[in-house]
Amino acid sequence: MKLFGFNISRTAPPAPVTRSIDPNLEAWLRGDTVDNSGPALSNAYQQVVWVYRAINVLAEQVANIPFLFSAGERGRESLITSGPLHKFYDHPHPYLNKFQYWELRIMWLMLRGECFRLPIYHDSHSSHSSHSSRSNNPSIHQSINPRRRLARVLYLDPAHMHHIVQDHQLVGWRYTGSSLQSPVQSQVFLPEEIWFERLPNPFDFWRGMPPLMVADLPARTDFAASAFMRGTMENNADTGLIVRSDQLLGEEQREQVLATLRNRKRKAGTADRPIFLWGVNEIVKPELSSADLEFLANRKFSRSEICAAFGVPEEIVTTTDKAKYDVMAGARLNFIENRVAPLCARLEAEEDVTVKTIDQSAVGWFDIDTLPILQEARRSRLVAAKTGFDMGIPFNELNRVFDLGFKSFPWGNTGYLKSNLTPAGTVDESSPGLHSPGDGGSKQ
Repeated sequence: MKLFGFNISRTAPPAPVTRSIDPNLEAWLRGDTVDNSGPALSNAYQQVVWVYRAINVLAEQVANIPFLFSAGERGRESLITSGPLHKFYDHPHPYLNKFQYWELRIMWLMLRGECFRLPIYHDSHSSHSSHSSRSNNPSIHQSINPRRRLARVLYLDPAHMHHIVQDHQLVGWRYTGSSLQSPVQSQVFLPEEIWFERLPNPFDFWRGMPPLMVADLPARTDFAASAFMRGTMENNADTGLIVRSDQLLGEEQREQVLATLRNRKRKAGTADRPIFLWGVNEIVKPELSSADLEFLANRKFSRSEICAAFGVPEEIVTTTDKAKYDVMAGARLNFIENRVAPLCARLEAEEDVTVKTIDQSAVGWFDIDTLPILQEARRSRLVAAKTGFDMGIPFNELNRVFDLGFKSFPWGNTGYLKSNLTPAGTVDESSPGLHSPGDGGSKQ
């Protein structure tokens, strides 16, 4: 609108800003009772049985594989059966034995996708820990003295570790543990003062990605189904009652009806008390729907998703109704070869820094071939190799093809045949009956 040469316009007032509020907080502000009695999933490892079992199966399997040490060239190495390496790995920490050392390692990798180990050293001329001589201030400290001797290794919670990046470079780790409950005080470490390993994470260059992140949704689904089943059992499969009335009941009457219905319920396994209500028209009892009754099948599917996320076959986690002995044996062999063996190879690569800290010439490795199921598989390969050796195939070639694990022998490049073999004759191609399919006639 133009008035006296001025443009006059009228704009609409801005829309009011609405903010949402948490329903529980809103109920508390109104003075209503907030019902927080329902179970909530806060830790899948502690509350979902399949997550707990899948992680523990991996941890227990790796921890029970012997971790050996050797020195020398590949193929000619000699085992190290005693010394500081064995002394350290028998008790890597005063509160950890050699089994717990590997179990905690696997658990942190599965739960957090990364593992932080703090090496604690002793000076070569002092019995005090080098870590205790640091300043109490949370600042970056000096590098480790190479003359110090490794005394123990301490695990730190990855949730309390925060990476410090400056100019696109990792310059330190800030540990913010509880001052009373954490094993060490809050401080900042240099990158070389922390042994850090992680699982691949394409979305974060500095941190690892845990399998539990992928299994979060099926774990929550299984927990909800388990809570539903628990509530159903505790309520004697009763889903409650609905009272309908054509009359408007007063506050006192509604309280009386609710008190009577609550008094009706008893503990699980005991029949509910009979009740008598007056002044109401109808009592409706809701029934479970077909979707509610299928939660057992849904729990099996959630179990399959959780096991798939951790790479553990269902036959290893639990005895299913379709798992026979041969199926479970095949699943276990596949589990050892395709899940445990690659995981052990990853641990060997990360553990090399620990072994080299104690003995520069030593190498640590998991002796997976000592597992009974792999020895049985090797016996099957030996039977197949013997058949090939009888056909004249050199032993070294069979050793390479079947991965028998033997050393290369000087005579292994020569093929041998049994000396009692004699020619059985030749086939006469001119005979008319010898060209028919399936006819194996020969002439001596």
